[in-house]
Amino acid sequence: MSNDIFLVTNEAGLRYTQGHPDWLTGDTPETSRRLTADELVAAGYGLKLIDEPPTFDARKQACAVAPIDQWEVTETTATVKYVVTDLPFETVRDLKLAALADKRWSVETGGIAINGAPVRTDANSQAKITGAVSLFQNDPSLEAIDWEAQPGIWVTLDTATMKAIGIAVGRHVQACFSRARALSASIMAASDIEALDAVDIEADWPGQ
Repeated sequence: MSNDIFLVTNEAGLRYTQGHPDWLTGDTPETSRRLTADELVAAGYGLKLIDEPPTFDARKQACAVAPIDQWEVTETTATVKYVVTDLPFETVRDLKLAALADKRWSVETGGIAINGAPVRTDANSQAKITGAVSLFQNDPSLEAIDWEAQPGIWVTLDTATMKAIGIAVGRHVQACFSRARALSASIMAASDIEALDAVDIEADWPGQ
């Protein structure tokens, strides 16, 4: 229940919501205070608003506030009513594809472990790893480079090690895309909501 929001009816009979009007009670500045919600109701200002949105599945449903004339009204309160509707199949499918893209990105950029050592795979790190591998390839005289494996943790990497890291990261990224492609195909092949629900976009990703 919101004690600071009220359902108010104007002289024309139109209903609308409004906050606390800052009406005061008390004879002196020392005793002055804001009226409580119950006191405002008793004074005829409006009805206390009860706003408790229902639980719904945002992946498959939409929730909207019902017209104000459909709200449940008593002598002291007004309860906001909501309308929950099922989303069209195409919308549910598109939302699942979007969730799949987010999942792929999360796994892809979440890092990997190479021989027990953590390696960052965010977009910036991928670019730097690719650049380092290219540097070794284009400069045969280069024997080693300094590398910040993790914030504040420095290592020296030679050609073979940098190449191995590049291959591992590249394979990780490609494995993420391969998993996403397979799941995307399953989503697009689904003919109804039940079939969409059967596609588990959280399972069988690299590193799991």
